Amino acid sequence: MVSPTRRPLRLGMIGCGQISTRFFNQAEALDALGWDVRFVATCARTEASARAKAEERHCARWYTDHRRLLDDPEVDAVVIATPHALHASQAADAARAGKHILVEKPMTTRWDDALALQATVEASGVTCMALPYVDTPAFLKALEYANDAYLGKITGVEAELSFGGPPRSNWYYDASAEGGAMLDTMVYPLARVAALMGPAKRLVSRVNRLIPQRLTGDGGRVESQVDDQVSVVLEYESGQQGIVHSIWTRSYMTNGTVLHGRHGAIFLGRYGQPLVVKSDRQAPPDGTPVEYLGIPNCFTVPVPAGEVTGEIVAHFVQAVRGEVALHCGLDVGMHLSEQTMGAYESAKTGEAVELHTTFTPWWGRATDAMTLSDGWY
Repeated sequence: MVSPTRRPLRLGMIGCGQISTRFFNQAEALDALGWDVRFVATCARTEASARAKAEERHCARWYTDHRRLLDDPEVDAVVIATPHALHASQAADAARAGKHILVEKPMTTRWDDALALQATVEASGVTCMALPYVDTPAFLKALEYANDAYLGKITGVEAELSFGGPPRSNWYYDASAEGGAMLDTMVYPLARVAALMGPAKRLVSRVNRLIPQRLTGDGGRVESQVDDQVSVVLEYESGQQGIVHSIWTRSYMTNGTVLHGRHGAIFLGRYGQPLVVKSDRQAPPDGTPVEYLGIPNCFTVPVPAGEVTGEIVAHFVQAVRGEVALHCGLDVGMHLSEQTMGAYESAKTGEAVELHTTFTPWWGRATDAMTLSDGWY
């Protein structure tokens, strides 16, 4: 697949750590397909890191100050892959410089910074893509069955990303990260839930640190200063509830989602299966009956292979070029930020927190999919 619009797009990478690799790789793969997109500059805290990454990825220039990269006239857009607390301010600087923005999660660690970023981006007119990007092949396939024909009315959702905690004994556990499980991993299940359910109206949460003295996977010992257990209950305007966890105290990884309907359910990444559809109404046309958790009427559904043209950088490039609307734009980023900041507030006060940001799910969900007040169910 070749991008139908061939306007060159030149990227700058702000933050040259491990997470930057996937963006470099995706851009290189797209450029090889004729998309005319590539990185031309890097920026890191130290010149050695910035230069090493630039030379490795054949970028002509490198910087140690992101503002100098933003002044580079050859840079059209930036990827921000720095530590969490820097994301919002660097994204705002990029918007003021007229650069399109792909910002790693979390978009922000403070609500005031989120509001400031929102105002700056809206005033600038640039494209701002806020990760996580949840459009995996399994997720997109699941949307084919997220409707009344298979599930009936949507009645709730549950999601989780839990494991033993980041294996590296670095800044992830430092107070400077301004949050642990909430800001590093909770955003993934929250993003999946938001994409399926739309905006929530209120939440309650519990947040704490269970393991203050950690042994990490790299052999390190860390005095953890961040939260490692987060549980959130979301409530929606039509009454449905969502239960979401991210816990860094487990002996194994759990990373999945269940969308519940009155007559069926969709299991994404749960218990060894990428996608299972349970439907009391009809079998998926490409489904295979399966014994699953002792639940009747379950079917495995084949998931298409992923391609780089459906990955993060491709979606960002197409949005910048005006070919698609962002699936995780500033509106979704603001809602996820409000949820995480609200969860901290709820855990502190013990009270429910009202949510005010909103967005419209991009995939065309039926307007009455969650309405159960108009009949017998």
